[in-house]
Amino acid sequence: MENVDIVVSGAGPAGCIFALTIDEKFSVTILEKKSKSELGPDWIDGFDRKLIEDYDIMKYVEKLADSFGQRFYSPDGSASIAAPLSERIEIDRKILAQNLISALNEKPNITFIEHATVKTALITDNSVVGVQYEKDNQEHSINSKLVVDATGHPAVLRKNLAEVFGFKKEIEKIDTFLTFRKYIKRPTSLQTKEHKIFFGKDHGISWINSEMDDLVDLFAGVPNFSGHKNPKERVQELETQLKEECSSQIDLKPVRANYPGIIPTRRCLDSFCVNGFLLIGDSACQVEPLSGSGIASGMLAANLAAKLVNNILQSGQKLTRANLWQYNHEWIQKIGAQHASIDIFRLFLLSRTERDFNFLIRNRIITENDFKKSLKGEKVKLGLFELLRRLWRGWTRLGLLIALRTAINDANKIKTAYLNYPKTYDKELFEQWQQKKEKIFKKYYNLAKKENLQFPMTDKNI
Repeated sequence: MENVDIVVSGAGPAGCIFALTIDEKFSVTILEKKSKSELGPDWIDGFDRKLIEDYDIMKYVEKLADSFGQRFYSPDGSASIAAPLSERIEIDRKILAQNLISALNEKPNITFIEHATVKTALITDNSVVGVQYEKDNQEHSINSKLVVDATGHPAVLRKNLAEVFGFKKEIEKIDTFLTFRKYIKRPTSLQTKEHKIFFGKDHGISWINSEMDDLVDLFAGVPNFSGHKNPKERVQELETQLKEECSSQIDLKPVRANYPGIIPTRRCLDSFCVNGFLLIGDSACQVEPLSGSGIASGMLAANLAAKLVNNILQSGQKLTRANLWQYNHEWIQKIGAQHASIDIFRLFLLSRTERDFNFLIRNRIITENDFKKSLKGEKVKLGLFELLRRLWRGWTRLGLLIALRTAINDANKIKTAYLNYPKTYDKELFEQWQQKKEKIFKKYYNLAKKENLQFPMTDKNI
């Protein structure tokens, strides 16, 4: 049986960054079910440059263009709110993947095994001590000091370890998006360059992004609950809308992507580590809850975790949950609290109708400043004067306005709770923290349930 210091399952951005950040004196084996040439979805994505600009990560990222920022439209398209996010850039996920692979190839301590399907974790004395995987129809095992699950939404090893270590096995369907994405050649008659996002349509998010010079990005994501709309049908509606905006016939033949997917759209899990094991990226739900975007945040998590692992290994200590706990605390302080705050808004919005969305945006009950602050996880405050001003604009829907104000207050409470995440591992303190924040989240799951969204309402497991 092979012995290495670290096994990383999955060669997405998070898995690659983790391996690249590990000191070269420690051996790393990456297990990836695809070939190197297949890595990276065929997407061009917005990337939060500001999130990782202080870390040694941007050298792998090639900017295609600056993102001019989004404009959020009501579901009926009658009103909109601008939310420019100047820190974001557009990147090609295929190029990012190949840049990371090129960097891995230069590292003598990293072994990359393609077409390797991870099957299960190996456990001894309440610690993860390696993995079993399949390649070329043969079973193989590797012993290691640390196993890292970077398998994305499938979270192969997290699910495998759920019963033993209390990890959350399945993410609730309501906490995921079913997606469909398609790129077409930019019509010459299309005059605008805008990222037009339809917020709340079919309880989800969809867009027409015409910021690029040569392509138009059509995307739809809908919550994965019973009776959901097929996101491909929503993309077809966007195509019809795009036709109406152009003065000439357009070619709707896909030139990139044109396939469905599923992504997590919720706050991070409550903990990412146990003895000898770490979660990073989508397997830990380290994504922005409204959109499911998790490239930059997953890479940040990988960088933070790998630096901690370097320190622990160099000191000769064991990779126990107590020693790895700093990774939980640091990531939640840097961005997890922000994401938890945003998740309250996501759940609140899932409980509202398209009529509510139209009213909130058309009457400017939700303002551009609200959007900017909420997307950044900053506290949104409604003082007495501002509340009275919005009451005047929304007096016909006082119940909706009061519910919105309550959600804003609860989002602020949740952020404060997450900023008070335990600094060190203490089972009793951790469970007390879970109970406190869970009371607020349960209320919003109950609100969404009233809209006949059937899913479990608690988050008991970490």
